[in-house]
Amino acid sequence: MLKVDGLCAGYHGLQILHEVDLHVDEGEIVAIVGGNGAGKTTTLKTISGLVRATSGSITFDRERAIGVRPSELVRRGLVHVPEGRALFGPLTVAENLRMGGWTRGRQSLERDLDEVFDLFPILAERRRQPAETLSGGQQQMLAIGRALMARPRLLMLDEPSTGLSPKLTWTVLDAVRTIRERGVAVLLVEQNASHALNLADRAYVLESGSAVLTGPGPELARDDRVRAAYLGL
Repeated sequence: MLKVDGLCAGYHGLQILHEVDLHVDEGEIVAIVGGNGAGKTTTLKTISGLVRATSGSITFDRERAIGVRPSELVRRGLVHVPEGRALFGPLTVAENLRMGGWTRGRQSLERDLDEVFDLFPILAERRRQPAETLSGGQQQMLAIGRALMARPRLLMLDEPSTGLSPKLTWTVLDAVRTIRERGVAVLLVEQNASHALNLADRAYVLESGSAVLTGPGPELARDDRVRAAYLGL
């Protein structure tokens, strides 16, 4: 579904990614873990077209993705939930969700609203409440729900548990499993490496903008190098 080969990218003349290779297949959860500044967020932003790649290739559903407008990638099913959520604060929960389905017809939106409310029942209770008045966990659920309204084939999540309590973290990560069960592949950047690795089918470890390890998520969680560097063990 997604294939990244030799990807290089950066900001303001500073190269951050150094020939990153990764892929995501249909129905997979793939995690990217690494320390601060490793290039995890830059990887997602480059895939979604928010940062320009300087070299390498990205293909999504066997079609070139580099140089494609982010809005067109959304239409093709590649949807990115950025770190920080980027909600429309004054708009209600329901209005934010409908904004996520801007590429689609009104009738199908109502059906998908019900699916989001089934995944996150608290959003149904808060549907008329402004997004800016929600708790951090509720805002994260709304950000994910809004992305699902675009009917992604691949959902990219950047640090979905940031600022959440352990209980809400598990709620969000359990929702990621359900999303995969509904047929959506997931590329996950997550600050809690232990949770991410044990959730993922496969994972990549980034260091200084390069992928230095890859393998099944639970297997990497048992790797002594990963345990020492990222799990505090």
